[in-house]
Order: sequence, then structure tokens, then C-alpha cells
Amino acid sequence: MAEDQNTDDTLLKKKYFSKIALGLLLIICVWYGKNLNSWGRDKIITHDVISYYAYLPAAIIFRDFSFKFANDTASAAEVKIWYSVAQNGKPVLRMTMGLAILWLPFFLSAHLMATVLGVSTMGYSWPYSFFIFIAAVFYLLMGLVFLRKILLKYFTDWITAITLIVIVAATNLMYYVISEPGLSHVYSFALISIFLWVTLIWISKPTWGLSILAGVLGGLIVLIRPVNGLVLIFPLILGLDSLIGFKNRIFRNWQYLAVAAFSAIIMVLPQIVYWKIQTGHFLFNSYMESGKFYFLHPNIFQGLLGFRKGWLIYTPVMLFSIYGFFVMKKYVAGLRTALIAFMVLFIYVVFSWWCWWYGGSFGSRPMIETYGILAIPLAASFAYLFKKNVLIKVLLSIVLVAFLYLNQFQMGQYRTSLLHWDSMTKEAYKAIFFRSSAPTGYESLLKNPDYEKALKGDFKNN
Repeated sequence: MAEDQNTDDTLLKKKYFSKIALGLLLIICVWYGKNLNSWGRDKIITHDVISYYAYLPAAIIFRDFSFKFANDTASAAEVKIWYSVAQNGKPVLRMTMGLAILWLPFFLSAHLMATVLGVSTMGYSWPYSFFIFIAAVFYLLMGLVFLRKILLKYFTDWITAITLIVIVAATNLMYYVISEPGLSHVYSFALISIFLWVTLIWISKPTWGLSILAGVLGGLIVLIRPVNGLVLIFPLILGLDSLIGFKNRIFRNWQYLAVAAFSAIIMVLPQIVYWKIQTGHFLFNSYMESGKFYFLHPNIFQGLLGFRKGWLIYTPVMLFSIYGFFVMKKYVAGLRTALIAFMVLFIYVVFSWWCWWYGGSFGSRPMIETYGILAIPLAASFAYLFKKNVLIKVLLSIVLVAFLYLNQFQMGQYRTSLLHWDSMTKEAYKAIFFRSSAPTGYESLLKNPDYEKALKGDFKNN
């Protein structure tokens, strides 16, 4: 008995449970992605990914941001380029270059592989897609490693392990690693998780190095999805509960904050230079007409609970995260106010965009970026509930397994388009719930969104 107790104590001290969870999640995602083989079926550099990715072949292979190479006879059949036209008549990419920066070492590795294997080196053959998948897995791992560090500051190893598993396997995060790794969400999740970890250390003991790192991370976060720049408020408000504390933090640390801001500007400088060359403006709304927000008419209810893309409909396990905000004071001192303020602001902004359902997606994809933040109240809810009686523990375990299975099942439905990419309704959802094939008359239950009306601010039928 004594030996068993010593073994248990050793496991807890070395934090093996969360390490095992990390390893298993990594193995599962690699195995799952390998079986799906999205790169072999040319399913990665598509849709929005085309615009995120175009910086790399344009700058490194063709050295041509006019994109004339896309129309050359030799490359037109393979090269994929989507761009808008600025007012000065020059082409400009809609997406900012944050992902291209993160992909750079993986792109160079892919280019080397393509050269060695003798396949096309124009930037669009399978090795380039394969290395985007490798990049997604890598950044998922980085995000989880730093999220684990954050959670272990406040929770046990066991609760941390459960939280990591839920964040990946029971949410739409996994889908955007294994099926559509070229979209920005796993990368934003990783950077925001690392940024949160750096911020937590910085507010306890600011240093020049941490300030520079926070600025670099902040610049990259903005370069991937500008809306995610809202996390930059964390160094100013995290751990505070009064305006006096806010003022004191700024005055005491203004030099560190200035260095962080300068580092962030350096990171976004390449984008500013690109915009200046292509459009004549240092700052440019590359979304142009599609960049509209209707802040007086946010679609928060639909974004959270609507059947078209409602976050909590398609990722119901995050209800525990919301519950966690009510109990996290018992486990995490001083963070709740800042996290709630951020989440309220973030939800308001992302669901104020005219296309609040974010086009074709599995669930509400912009919410994925916040999972590193929401993991804290999520873990708090688990820590609180697993301390209850045996019945509560058993029920909670059953519910978590059910949510995990539901997420995996619905990922399969989405990949076959049974769960529709943008036209789901309550009736359609009920008709295919835990079904692998469409019932008779299923298409009549779907309701296509009216993109043109939504762009103009008319949401009555959307």
C-alpha cells in the first residue's frame, strides 16, 4: 500500500497526467490528419487559405506581387491567386501576412522537399500543403504547452489534463487542425495562449525581454486576424479590479509598454510597407466592402445560440466555461474581471461583422481563438464540480464523454456536408442529429443566408 501511495505521489509531482494528455492529443491529431490526407486531395490551399498563403510563392518563388505569374501559360493551371484591386488599380491581397510569416520555415522545408522529390516547385504541389498541416500540428502543440503552463499555476495536474483534452477533442479546434489546417484559428489559439502566459509573468515582474516578446506576439496576433488584437488589453488590465490600479500599472511600466508597442509595430511593418507599395496607403482596409461591422446591430444571440452557426449549439461543452466564470474566484485570484471584460468585448465585436456566421465553417470558428483564455474558467468549473459527491462526478464524466463524442460525430457530418456549411436551421439540425445520411426532404429544411442583404445590414432572414 505504501509503495502504491508513493507511486501516486510521484505521478502527481511530475505532472504526468497532463503530459500524457498532450502526447495523446498530438498523436491523435497526426493520425487523424494522416488518414484524412487533405494535402493529397488538394483540400488545404483552398478558399481563404489561398489569400493567406499567396505572399509566400509571390515573394520567394516568383518575386512578383503583381501576380502576373498566375496568368502565365506554364503556371496558370496550378497556381491559385485571389486578390482585390485597390483604387490605384494595383492588386492587393485581402488577408494580412501573419500566417505567411508563421509558415515561412515550413514553406522553405516544403520547397526543399519538392525539389528533392522532383515534384512541382511552384508552391502548390502536395509537399506545400503537407507542411501546412505540419505547421498546424506544431502550433497546436505550442499552444497546448503554454496553456498547460497557465493551467498548472492554478489547478491540479489531473484537472489540467482533462481541460486540455476537452479543449481539443470536444471543440471545433480539432477540426481546424486535421481537416482545414490552412485557416487561421489554430495559429491564433496558439499565439494568444502564449501571449496570455507571457502577460501573466510580465505583470508579476516586467522585464525588457518579456516586453519585447509580448510585442512580437501581439504584432503577429494582429497580423493574422486584426480583431484578435483585442487581447492587447491584457497587459493593461489583467489582475486589476480598479481604475487606480490601471493608472498605476501604466505609469510604473510605461517604458516597458513603449518597448512592447515598438516591437509590435516592427512586426507589422512589412504589412504596412506592402500596403504602401500596392495601394499608396500605409494603412488599408484590404477587406474593402466586405469589412463592414454593424456595431449597433450585433447578432450576438444568433452567434451564440442560433442553429446556423451558434457557438454553444455546435460546441456545447463550452457551457462549462461560462459556468466556470461564476466559480473561478475560488481557484484563480484577480483574473475574472479582466477575462469577462475581454470575452464580452470580443463576442460583441466578432458578431457585429456583417457575416456573423463567418461563411462556411464548422461551428463558430472565430471563437476558437479564445479557447486558451476560456480554458481557465473551464478548468475552474471542472475543479469545482469534481469536488462534489460521487453522483455529480459520474454525471459530469458522462456529459463530458457525450460532448466529446458529439463533437467527433458532427465533424464527420460536416466533412460530408451533411451538416451544412452555412445553411443549417433548427429543423435541419434535428433531422440529422446523430444520423450519417440525410433523411427524405432534408434539403428543404435548409435555409441559405442572403449574403447581399447581410452586407447591407439587413439581417431579417439571416
